[in-house]
Amino acid sequence: MTGIQLNNSYDLDIRSGSMQVGDTTAQNQALIIGSHKGEFKEQPAVGVGISDMLLDHNPLAWRQEIREQLEIDGQEVQSVLITKTGVTVDAHYT
Repeated sequence: MTGIQLNNSYDLDIRSGSMQVGDTTAQNQALIIGSHKGEFKEQPAVGVGISDMLLDHNPLAWRQEIREQLEIDGQEVQSVLITKTGVTVDAHYT
């Protein structure tokens, strides 16, 4: 999906005085997975809140939540892999 790009600080990516536009798929995935429910005022049910997973022992529930949230966003999810080193998502907009 093409949209407005954000930088690493989640501010608008502005270079040479111009707002950057490009593929936002990975950016949207990171925002959905990292945000907690209620952080998006327009869509309070959106968000996984992956930081809450740190002391949890049920990665299957987290994998399912990530899958559901990305599908609600309109992405076709091929796989979600949760390991000790991170989360890997293979998904794209249909």
